[in-house]
Amino acid sequence: MTIDYMSAQKNDMLMLRYGFSSRVNPWDDLKFSGNARIHLDSFLSVFNISGLPDEYYRNEVLSNAGDTFVDGAVIAAARTLPTWSDRDIPPIPSQERKAVKALQQECKKLLAAYATTSKQDQKLLDASPEARRTLEAAIKYRLHRKLLIEKSILALDIYQEQILF
Repeated sequence: MTIDYMSAQKNDMLMLRYGFSSRVNPWDDLKFSGNARIHLDSFLSVFNISGLPDEYYRNEVLSNAGDTFVDGAVIAAARTLPTWSDRDIPPIPSQERKAVKALQQECKKLLAAYATTSKQDQKLLDASPEARRTLEAAIKYRLHRKLLIEKSILALDIYQEQILF
């Protein structure tokens, strides 16, 4: 039996309604306040992501066998990172790298706003297997948010190294 917890729901809604979150939820998002934007088509190309924003998927035909980096969190990053797209104007590599660094700094600020790190949260979960269900769910939700931010930073790093022009 399969249970559908309403497709296209972010972790905060899953947590609110059902008491759980997912570390690889492709619908989760981050809020960015700066003006930095990366080129959407280039970002998608680096990770072999195809489809429309509501239907992004990893194109297995174009991907290397055994590459497991692209998961729901990378697809969520593709949906949530501020992007621009103009098929007639190619991105300028120096400006794209500058935008990547600015977005990584914003991600680091988002992480710094938490009182604990993802490793500390994981240790807390591992150290208290008998924790109340609500406490465990809250820690997991916080951990999943941090893991999404960390995965976004890594994805931006990889993108910066492999920008396709």
